[in-house]
Amino acid sequence: LLNGNPGPAIWHRCGLRQGDPVSPQLFVLAVDTLGRLFHRAVELRVMQQLHPRRTIPTISLYADGVILLCHPSPDDIAAVKEILQLYGRASGLHVNFQKSAAALIRCDTADAAHVVAHLGCPIVEFPLTYLGIPLTLSGPTAAQLQPVVDKVAGKLPFWKAWLMNKAGPLAFVKAVLSAIPIHQLLVLAPPKKTIKLLEKIERGFLWAGRAEANGGNCHVNWRRVCRPI
Repeated sequence: LLNGNPGPAIWHRCGLRQGDPVSPQLFVLAVDTLGRLFHRAVELRVMQQLHPRRTIPTISLYADGVILLCHPSPDDIAAVKEILQLYGRASGLHVNFQKSAAALIRCDTADAAHVVAHLGCPIVEFPLTYLGIPLTLSGPTAAQLQPVVDKVAGKLPFWKAWLMNKAGPLAFVKAVLSAIPIHQLLVLAPPKKTIKLLEKIERGFLWAGRAEANGGNCHVNWRRVCRPI
């Protein structure tokens, strides 16, 4: 449609890359159609509803990360592939099944065979990573969140620490180190070990300019340091 009037077809010729100056609304308009297709498929009973009483979304879309949830029956899997192919023919945004993966929840070997036969994508085990968040069937372990701790430790500017006054490390801890794990901590319940490791790094850089600091370097109790002003 152009100004409300149907015009000639717009053929998709090249893809967009990260950083291209394009309105996010254009992306929303294109991808929203995919979500509506799956919602309509459930309404028409082309696909089974995930829960008999509760409403559970079939698809989660955010940027280039997509999660599809469906029953492992051959009919549902075939419907998923047909909808994705239909969307690709209409929009030019085709799914690369070789770069996709399927994770099975409460499924057996026969279900895995149906997935591989229809979709052709590999089967992977939990935990998975979606938008930087480790997805598990239970709470995340300290080992699964260790990459977050390593990322915080990797941001320490050791060579600049001695050039800063006391306000510098404090501002760096509050604006940089504390901000890195916020995305994960908002949606996960991290184990106490992970919290202690993150606090250890922040405390060490604040008082000693390194990843660790002993009791002699820490002039104020950490709980008092963390109090809001």
